[in-house]
Amino acid sequence: MTTEDLIKKIQEKNPDLTKDHILVRLQTEKAKTGGLLGDDTLLRLIAAKYGVEFQHNEIKNDGNLPSSRLFSGLNDVTVAGRLIAISEVRSYEGEKPGKYAALLIIDHDGILRAVLWNDKAELVQRGELKIGDAVRLLHCYTRQDRNGKVELHLGNKSKVEVEPTEKAIEYPALGKFATSIALLNLNSGAVHLSGTVKEVFQKTTFVRSDSSEGVIMRFVLADDSGEITAVAWDEKATELEKNLKLNTRLHLLYVKVKESRNGNRNIEVHVDSNSFAKIDT
Repeated sequence: MTTEDLIKKIQEKNPDLTKDHILVRLQTEKAKTGGLLGDDTLLRLIAAKYGVEFQHNEIKNDGNLPSSRLFSGLNDVTVAGRLIAISEVRSYEGEKPGKYAALLIIDHDGILRAVLWNDKAELVQRGELKIGDAVRLLHCYTRQDRNGKVELHLGNKSKVEVEPTEKAIEYPALGKFATSIALLNLNSGAVHLSGTVKEVFQKTTFVRSDSSEGVIMRFVLADDSGEITAVAWDEKATELEKNLKLNTRLHLLYVKVKESRNGNRNIEVHVDSNSFAKIDT
């Protein structure tokens, strides 16, 4: 389905909407997602907000789907890419306690977050998946995360295949999908940045309202367009403190743009437990 087809579907359901209005909305959503999602995916998300429903068979799954063609609500999806980040395995409580781990993969269209549940998370626990691996994620389903981005989920029926090593070099470098620092604003949402570390401040601790201790560390990241202060929290602060040095080339993925707390109305990016930090070696 082309961009024009998607716009027509939106207008069929909402005759008062002009094409220009939809395109403006598209550009707004693209800014919020930091350019990590393609126009096709964003238009489907916009269409859903305007009450347009899609049948799953409108997407022809004849193999690997590029990340730009994914939208929330798909089932039995297969994607392929290179692993660029792997989280630790975490546990959760409830009626059926379990565990999960998150991956980030890069394909030719963008960066995609995938969540591995229970036995699939054990692949991470056993060290069977490594950053740099070319992988295929089969029989997955899609959901919308809390930032409005589409993410992939792997359950009982899903599979993970590690492809030959030479396949990994076919995918682009991380920097291809980075957002320029100069373009960041409070509507940017979660973004991916690539730059050089220009200043590192000492890690400090603080006490939260529940009396637990927190950790925070600030540093300055710069690219060709400008620089911004990054704030790393708790385990991310500890992780970065061990490895971060001046002039380090750093990629920050799924970091959130927020207003600075120093009162000067500047913006900063926050690196939390859902973010990933990758240092070029």
